[in-house]
Amino acid sequence: MRLLLVRHGITQNNVDRTYTGQTDAPLTELGERQAEAVGKYLATEQLDIIISSDLQRARRTAQAIARYHDLPVLEDPNLREISMGKWEGFTPEQLQERNLDEWVHVRSDPINVPPPGGESFAQLYERASKVLRYYQEKYAGKIVLWCTHGAFIEVVLCYALKLDLKYRYCFRQENTSISELSFEGELPWIRRLNDTAHLRALNGNKLFAALCPEEA
Repeated sequence: MRLLLVRHGITQNNVDRTYTGQTDAPLTELGERQAEAVGKYLATEQLDIIISSDLQRARRTAQAIARYHDLPVLEDPNLREISMGKWEGFTPEQLQERNLDEWVHVRSDPINVPPPGGESFAQLYERASKVLRYYQEKYAGKIVLWCTHGAFIEVVLCYALKLDLKYRYCFRQENTSISELSFEGELPWIRRLNDTAHLRALNGNKLFAALCPEEA
């Protein structure tokens, strides 16, 4: 299976550096344009299956890609972003002001300690690895595109490459970036990583979000 991993277009929460998690935030006007740009960029790619997180920011991005292919957009809630629980809707600075002890506790071990009511990265790893194994078996030999979320993609890359989750920060994913893996042996072949060449066409615009929280 070849797997293309596309992050959704920009949202206002990304711009504001607000934790979004599984909140169903819409794309901004620029996010819609980013989605159209990645759709055009991938128009000549061969794709067999397009699967999206069921959150609208991912679904809208997937629809912009599917427009150039005779394919439906399938939705899978297992491709959702990490849940940030009660932290969703707040910036890191706001959370530290509200409850510094809670912030320090979670951030001291974010792999294993989730935000209140949310997921830890270990839990996200379990969800992501399970869904990847499922689709590898279901679509063996196919070219599959997932439209999903930044932290989710980082964790998938760690799992696929057999890396500790502490290395997830090495795989920064910009809005509508494309990463691609080809599963042909024990370890996948990385065909591309955080490809944003399509955004150069948006002349004069701020192409990427201000660096937002990694779980947003």
